[in-house]
Order: sequence, then structure tokens, then C-alpha cells
Amino acid sequence: MDNMDRIFFNGQIVTVDPQYPEVSAVAVKNGIVMAVGSDEEVKALAGPATDMVDLKGAFMCPGLIDSHMHLLLLSNKLRRTDVGVAKTFAECMDIMAKAAEEKKGTGAWAMGIGFNQDDWSDCKEVPTRLDLDKACGDVPAYMERACGHIATLNTKAMELMGMMNEKEGESSYKLRYFEDGTPNGVLCEDTVRLVEEYFPIPTVPEMKELILMGARYIAAKGLVGVHSDDLNLVVPVKDMPVILQAYKELSEADELPIRVHQQCRMLNLPMIEKFCSEYKVRTKWGKNFTIGDIKIMGDGSLGAHTAVLRGEYKNAPEDHGIPLHDDEELYAMFRVAHNAGYPIVVHVIGDGAMDQVVNGYELVMNENPKANMRHGIIHVQIMDEAQQDRFVKLNLLAYAQPVFVRYDSQIVDDCVGSELAKTSYNWRRFLDLGVHTSGGSDCPVEDCDPLANIYYAVTRMGMDGKPWYPENGVTMEEALRMFTIEGAYSAFEEAERGSITIGKYADFTVLDKNIMKNPPEELLNTKVLMTVVNGRTVYEG
Repeated sequence: MDNMDRIFFNGQIVTVDPQYPEVSAVAVKNGIVMAVGSDEEVKALAGPATDMVDLKGAFMCPGLIDSHMHLLLLSNKLRRTDVGVAKTFAECMDIMAKAAEEKKGTGAWAMGIGFNQDDWSDCKEVPTRLDLDKACGDVPAYMERACGHIATLNTKAMELMGMMNEKEGESSYKLRYFEDGTPNGVLCEDTVRLVEEYFPIPTVPEMKELILMGARYIAAKGLVGVHSDDLNLVVPVKDMPVILQAYKELSEADELPIRVHQQCRMLNLPMIEKFCSEYKVRTKWGKNFTIGDIKIMGDGSLGAHTAVLRGEYKNAPEDHGIPLHDDEELYAMFRVAHNAGYPIVVHVIGDGAMDQVVNGYELVMNENPKANMRHGIIHVQIMDEAQQDRFVKLNLLAYAQPVFVRYDSQIVDDCVGSELAKTSYNWRRFLDLGVHTSGGSDCPVEDCDPLANIYYAVTRMGMDGKPWYPENGVTMEEALRMFTIEGAYSAFEEAERGSITIGKYADFTVLDKNIMKNPPEELLNTKVLMTVVNGRTVYEG
């Protein structure tokens, strides 16, 4: 065995493979790991044309994987005005005012994305259309909260959307209202997405550029692959064929730099029936794109009080959350997807939604038992220990976003009470129970920086500088597994990637510091030097 395509040597290489946990060199041919070991052993496999990559003592690990995000929403954020940087309400309005000034007279909208009123020091209220009127005047303005479950429009935008005459209790839209009964400009849940329908759907070439914009950003973060929820999210029904065709063309032309496992968002039963009849589960286009799971929304978000709780919100007794499907509809959606062989993943924040979804899983799995389905729950936030125990009984997967504790630690106890808070976001117990738990970011809700995510998985540090129920955290080794082999497992690809193992794809992340030997705080100062997919460098810093 000789004439390797590439040999990476002189590195501190953690493989996440117990057979050879740490090595200094890796040989690659045709995008596959062919050998691991010492520099002397592996360099002996070099041929005249071998690309010798001197890691110069840098740290290498299996390519990092984000198991839940939204690549196209990230691209939208990158091309829109980022209001998430604002530390005050006033600063947020100043940013929107400048964006509106640039659009004045063009007919274009001022589009802001990423605000979080709980991060502001001067005001904790969601802005209304009157606030945006003061900032943006007659320029149509839209500002989306970081969670994606709430947005505010100014009066001009509300008029263009035909929503200004809606009446509370009569409207089919999910809107909020002033005391006089007129819409206050705040849109909730699926109504937020209706704004996108006002604009032309991108063409396939335009969609390809959007995908590449997000993919390049992701690669620069050290991620080799993502599970991305893109379909029926921007413009439901109309956007799906364009998105899938764009991904297909990019991957088949070997132009998609990272791996994308699509979590296929479906909104209702007819949509799932049509999709399952047209697309076979785990269809692969090219090397880097896979049609993965059926994704369903179970509820909303905690910060917006739309996550469904068993009881009331402690800080707003009139709120219980907004269920997005009744039990019968959810069961029917599960049954079609499950019977078609599709793994199902459901967005669940509240413990009330957790009960509904797990009950639905149990019904369809008992009616039609199937091996190795790997159904799962995305977010696994508000829950008690009995609910976690049901993951073991049904062999469900947990998709966690550790970075959420930075902000959520400031609101969870107020929303649900400390008794329930201390059993929530409990990745420690999932791992102790043997539940397959992968890590993600929900980007662009949070940035898709996997190193920050690993930091929060280990430290559970809140934005106030205090660890939040630190006993529920994980070790560095466990956190690395969450973002490598467990990300691969949740895509049914643990035999192909997720560790640096002979015969697996050569997907690597190279960092300037050894994150396994440094204190967790160093993760926030660690730089990505190289991202390698299929043995090819797709980012170099």
C-alpha cells in the first residue's frame, strides 16, 4: 500500500476510535482514510505525488458535525441586516433606521434579522410596528427575532401584506394586537414565514449561490457537515423543488463543499404523503447531499411563550404555548412517514409538546414495529426525568443545542419554575441512560460555531457568567463525541464518518489548540486552521 493522495503528519490527532485513540499521522486515498499511526509509519506510504501536509503540531479531530441548523436561513441572515449585535433597544432601532435609509426610494424592504429583546439593557419588550415606524418611516420594514418564531413589521409592511385590517379573535393569522384591537405588527409562528411569499422565489442559480454562501461560512467554522432544515421554511410548498434541485446540481457537480443531510420539513399530512411517494428515504445526490429525515414542528419557543407546557408559564399564567398540531393530525403524519421508512425528527421545546410527540411515536412504533428507525426529538429542553426515561424505552435520539444555555439559563426558571428547570436541558442524564445525543446550533438562532457549543456543553455557562445547573453538563470527551460520531449516527452514517478510522471518509477539523488538553475556556479562543471533506481542504485559515 503506497502512493497515498495526501498524508497529514506531525499532528496531535484525536480519532474518537478506541482502537487507536491518539496518533500523529493519517494517510488518505480517494477521499478515504487508509492508515493511521506514527509519522514514521504513515510517511512510509508516501509516493512521488503524495501531498504531504505538515500539521506543525496542530490538533486534528474527526470532522465536526452540526446535527440541526438552517443553512438557507443562515444565508438570508448573511445578506440581511444583523440586528443581533444590538445591546439595547435604541441601538437596534438605529441599525434599522440606517438600513431603511439605504432602501429609501428603491421600493425594497429594510430586512433585519436576529434581535433578542432579552439581551437589551434598556427594554425587554418585543418592538411593535409603531417602534419600527419611528425608525423606518414609510420604508417597508421587517425585523425577525433570533428564534425565528416572532417578527415585527412596520405599518407600511403590514399594509403591503394586507394585515392591517385583521381583527383579534377573527383572523386566521397568528398576530398580536394593541389594546384597541388593531394589529401591533408582531407576527408569530407560521405567519412569520408568510412575509417571504411577498418576494419572488429565487431561481435555481440564485438558490445555488445562497447555498454556497451558507456552506462556505459553515466550512470556515470547522464543520464538515450539517443536518439542515431548509424545505418549506422560507416560502412553503413553492420553495421545495427549487431548493432540492439546487442542492442536487451542486452535489452532483461536486461543488457542494460540505455534507448536507436534509431534515425535510413537512407542514401537514398531504405534504408528507406527497413527499414520501416522490422521494425515497436516504436518497443521495453526489457525494455530499442526502435526503434524510421528515422534520415536523411540535411547538414554538420558550422566549416567545409559544412552547407548549403541561401547565402555565410561571411568569405569564395566561400563557400555555401554541400547539401546532392536534393529537390526531400528528399521529397521522407520523404514521405515513414511519410506514414509508422515514426517520422522524420533531421540534419540541415544552414538556407538554414532549408528551404529545412521544405518545405519537409510541403509537406508530407499536402498530408497525420497524428496526433501527432512529426517530428523534430536536431541542430536548423542558422535560422531567420520566420523560427522559421514555427515550430509552422507545430508543429515541436526542438532538441538543448546548449553546442555548447561554441565554436560556436567564429565563427558564422564571418560565417553568426551578423544580422543572433543574431536570431540563439535561444532557448528562441522557448520556448516563445511553441515549444517542448529538449536538447542534439551530443556526442562525445561534452561530454555528461548534467550539462555542462544546464549551457550553461542558461548562453550562450562562450569559451572567455563572454555570447553570452544572451537574447536567458533560465531559470534553463526551462533547466531542456529540459533535462527531453522534452526528454521524443520527444520519445513519456512523460506519462511514464520525471518527478517524481506516475505511471511513477523510473528514477532519484542524485547530490551533489541543482542546482535549486545554481548559474549556480556551475553546472560545481556539481558531480553525483547516476543514477537510473527502480528503479535500474546503477551508484554510
